[in-house]
Amino acid sequence: MSVNDPGKSAAGRSWSWHAGKGAVIWQLMFPEGGIVAGLKRDPAARTATLFCVEADTGLELCDDFVPMVAEGSDLPVGEGWMIGLETTHGGLLFCHAFQSGSPEHQGLWAVDLPAGRVVWGRPEAVFAANLGEALLVYRTRMFAGFPEREYWLIDPRNGEVLEALGTGHERPNLLRMSAAGEEARQGIALPETRMSADGPLELIEAGEVAAEGRHTPSLLPGAWRSTVRASVAGLTVHEGTMAMASPAPLFNNFLIRGTTLYYIKENEELVGVKLS
Repeated sequence: MSVNDPGKSAAGRSWSWHAGKGAVIWQLMFPEGGIVAGLKRDPAARTATLFCVEADTGLELCDDFVPMVAEGSDLPVGEGWMIGLETTHGGLLFCHAFQSGSPEHQGLWAVDLPAGRVVWGRPEAVFAANLGEALLVYRTRMFAGFPEREYWLIDPRNGEVLEALGTGHERPNLLRMSAAGEEARQGIALPETRMSADGPLELIEAGEVAAEGRHTPSLLPGAWRSTVRASVAGLTVHEGTMAMASPAPLFNNFLIRGTTLYYIKENEELVGVKLS
């Protein structure tokens, strides 16, 4: 559900989208097409699903999408819980599962969220880098009793192998180092943390637009209150609360993309604020 606030001027106009009672909005990414895509978790039910909304309005386009390991399969990626977001290409969002008993990623699935479908999947591949028109991936195989990595370049649009790079590390390492980071590629500005007399302070400065996150002890013992304030050319255009009484400061709970501030409120709600 999205809620727009028509009573404000263009600067400071906001919308919100609620992920559902008990949900935790976990990750956000920005595929092309003017959408915000994300992963949300339901700890009580031990489920993880994907959603996307319009970036300008918060209008829900897809919610509670569960990617399956293959077309026609009833087996969800990561058993429906152990999944994460990897990268984007065009309008596609890429997700991964995890290796059994390990934090290492495993598998790569391309999802068209507005259409509600998995475009392709490679359960054997591990993502290494987004090179723009190709994805660098590898699979681990055993040779003479020892594990080694076999690298490929694959087409992000269909998952087909563009080039097999073999098991040498020099070229894959050079390609990985040349790849742009996700923040730069998606145009995202994330906060930097500093200490202040009142507690931890997070700041984003992106030209004339800026955002400040403050984390201070709540009135409840052992709890923290996290707030966010956005400004344009030094003038405050929006103030909001990310958490009233969290067991820990909610770091990295907001970002700026272009001239829009996005933050998560009480774990369950995504807020978008147009700053100019």
